[in-house]
Amino acid sequence: MFKQKLKIGLVCSFALLLVATGCRKKDAPPLPDNLVQFESDNQGLPATASDITVKLKLTRATDRDIPVTISLTPTGVAYTTDFTTTPAAASGTLSLTILSGSSEASFKLTKTPGILLDGDENIVFKIESSGTPVIIGTVKTFTLQFAEIISAGSGDAPVEGDGGGVTYGNKVFFDLSANSQTAVQRTKWDLGFYSGSEWRVILNSSTGMMAKQIDKSDLNDVTEADTTGLSDKVMFNQFEPSTEALPYIDYPSGDLTKTAIAEISATASENKVYIVNRGKGVGSPAPDRGWKKIRIIRNGSGGYTLQHADINATSFTSVEIPKNTDYFFNYVSFETGSVVVEPQKTKWDIAWTYFSNVTNFGGGEVPYTFQDFVVQNRNVEVAKVLTSAKAYSAFAEADIAAQDFSGAQNKIGSDWRAGGGPTSAPAVRDDRYYIIKDGDNNYYKLRFTAMTKDGERGHVAFEYALVKSSK
Repeated sequence: MFKQKLKIGLVCSFALLLVATGCRKKDAPPLPDNLVQFESDNQGLPATASDITVKLKLTRATDRDIPVTISLTPTGVAYTTDFTTTPAAASGTLSLTILSGSSEASFKLTKTPGILLDGDENIVFKIESSGTPVIIGTVKTFTLQFAEIISAGSGDAPVEGDGGGVTYGNKVFFDLSANSQTAVQRTKWDLGFYSGSEWRVILNSSTGMMAKQIDKSDLNDVTEADTTGLSDKVMFNQFEPSTEALPYIDYPSGDLTKTAIAEISATASENKVYIVNRGKGVGSPAPDRGWKKIRIIRNGSGGYTLQHADINATSFTSVEIPKNTDYFFNYVSFETGSVVVEPQKTKWDIAWTYFSNVTNFGGGEVPYTFQDFVVQNRNVEVAKVLTSAKAYSAFAEADIAAQDFSGAQNKIGSDWRAGGGPTSAPAVRDDRYYIIKDGDNNYYKLRFTAMTKDGERGHVAFEYALVKSSK
C-alpha cells in the first residue's frame, strides 16, 4: 500500500511539475527586440534658433546602462568653428549612455553665435553601436539641416509620441513640417493668458480644472465659507456627471467666448473672484491638486495681473503676464509663476493630451474627461476623410479642394479611436484619416497607427505625408 501511494504521489508531483513548467513557458513569451533609434530622421534648425536637442529612444527601459556610439558627418560646417555638442564629440564620434530604468537619452547641438550660413549646410548623425541587449532600429540616421525645412512626412517609421505611459503624464505638441515633438508635463501650468486682441484666460484642460465666479471683488474677503456646496459641483464626476457643471469648464471647441472665466474687463471693479478646482495630478491614483481663489485684472502695460491665494489666506500673490505675441497663450503656474508650455504659435500643429471634454448620455452635454485626445493649434485646420471615400495611399493634392476643413480645436478629438471604457478595449479606427492644413499652408495627410505600446495606454503613434507644400 505504501509503495502504491508513493508511486501515485510521484506521478502527481511529476504531472504538477510539467503543468507548472508549461505555465511558466506560456505566461512568459519572449519580449520583442529592444531597439534604439532617433526620435525622427530629419529636422531643420532655423536661422533664428541657436540650439537643438536631439533624442534617442529605446523601445522600453532596461535594467542596465546602455552605451551608444554616434558618428557625425558635417557638410559645409565644422565642429568647434560653427557648432559644438553637449556632450562633446571626439574624433567625429559622440558617446551617450541611456541610464538604467530610462528609455531615452539626448544630446544638444549649439550653433556658434554670429556665424553666416547659406542654408544648405547639414550634419548626418548615425548610430554606430549600442550595448547589449539593445540593437539598432530602423531610424538609425538623423539629418540636421541648418535651415527651416518642410518635412515630407514620417517616412518608414511612425511618429511615437512621448505621452508618459499609463498615467498620461505629458501633453505632446507635434510640428509636422519640422518633424518634431515637444513633451510637457501636463501639471506644469494652471492658467493660459491669450496674447491676441481679446482679454481671455483659459484653464488647464489637461488636469480637469474648473472655475466658478462668486460675487466678490476682493480676494482677501473670500474664505472657505464662500466655497460651501461647491466641492461636489465644481468638479468632474465621471460616475454622476451633471449638466450643471458645464459652465465651469472651457468649452472643448476652443471658442474663447465660451471659457469658464469671463473676458477680463478694462474696468477693474467688474472683474470678480473665482473659486478654482485645480483638478487632478499625475499618478495612479491621481492626486487632487487642491483649490485656489483667483482674480484677474488688466495692467497698464498691456498685459494681465493675476492675483491668487489659498482659500483661507489673508494675503495673495500677484503675477504680471505680458502679451507675448510669439505665443497664442502665455502660461502661469500657481507654484512657479510664469512658465513656457506650448511652443511658439508657428511651431506646432496638433497635440495629444488628457482633456476636459463633454459628452451626452441623453440628458444634454456634461463635462467628461478623455484620455488620448488630440487638439489642433488655433492657426490649423483639419478635415476628416473616410477610407470608403478615398484610400489613404491614393489621397493627393487634387483631392484637397473637396474637403470640409474646420478650425475647431477638437475636430480630431477622440474621433480617431474607439473603446477604452469599462466594457471595451481601446483601439485605433482604421476607417479614417485626417488632412492637416498647417499655419504655413502646407497640407499633410495623417493617420493614427497605435494608442498603446505593449498593452499600455499613453503611447500614441501616427504616420503622415506631405500632400501639398506652400513653397
